[in-house]
Amino acid sequence: MKNKILISLNLLLLMSCSPKSQDLSTIDFNKSAKTYLDGLSFSSKTEQKGHYEAVVNGEDASLNLVDKGEKSTNYVFMGEKNTVQLNYGGIPINDVMGTAITVYDNKIAFMRINPKNDQSIVLFDFLRKKLGNPTEIVKSENTPYNEIDKSQKLLLEKLPNETKKIKDDFDDYYITYPEHFIWTKGDTIYQLTFSPTGNYVSSQLVVISKKAFKDRIIMGYHAPDKDPVLAKYLN
Repeated sequence: MKNKILISLNLLLLMSCSPKSQDLSTIDFNKSAKTYLDGLSFSSKTEQKGHYEAVVNGEDASLNLVDKGEKSTNYVFMGEKNTVQLNYGGIPINDVMGTAITVYDNKIAFMRINPKNDQSIVLFDFLRKKLGNPTEIVKSENTPYNEIDKSQKLLLEKLPNETKKIKDDFDDYYITYPEHFIWTKGDTIYQLTFSPTGNYVSSQLVVISKKAFKDRIIMGYHAPDKDPVLAKYLN
C-alpha cells in the first residue's frame, strides 16, 4: 500500500513539473488569451500602445506608433526551450524562426507561425482538412525551373494540381507554384505562404483577426487597404 502511495505521489510531482504544451490550431480568437498563454515560457513580451501609421517625407518613409487608446501585447517564442511547448495540429515549430502572438482586447488576435522546414506540405494538408479548400490560391509567376532544385520537385510531386512546369516560346522551362493559400473563416483570415529554397519548401502561417488588421496594430499588416493579397477580404 505504501509503495502505491509513493508511486502516485511521484506521478503527481512529474505532472506538476511537466511544461505546458499548446496546440496553436485549437486557439479560439473569441476566448480569453489567458486560457492559452498562462504557463507558457516566451523569449520576449512587449506592451504596445497605439497603431501604426506610415509617415512619408519626400523619399524617406517611416512607421510610427500613434496612440489612440489601442493596447496590445506582443509575445515572441524562439529557441528550443520556448518553441518545444508549441505545435500546430501536432506539427513542430521551427526553433530559429519561432512564433509570434499578439493579444488585443484580452484576446489573441494574431499569430505568425513558422513550422519546421520539412513540415510545409503536412501543414497545408492539415489546414485543408481543418478549413476546407482555400478561399484563394495566389500563384508565383515565371519562376525559372531548375531540375536539381529539390523544393521545386517536391511541389511538383506533392501539389501537382497547383504547381505546373511550363515551356515558353524559347524552349525554356519555368514553374508556377502556390505562393499563398488564403482562407477566410468568419472574422479570421489565414494566410499560408510557401517559399521554395533549394533543399526544402519553407512556410509561414499567419492567422489574423479582421479587427486587428483594420485597426493597424500589427507591423507588416499596418496598411490593410493597400495589402495586395488580403485587402479584398476586409470589405
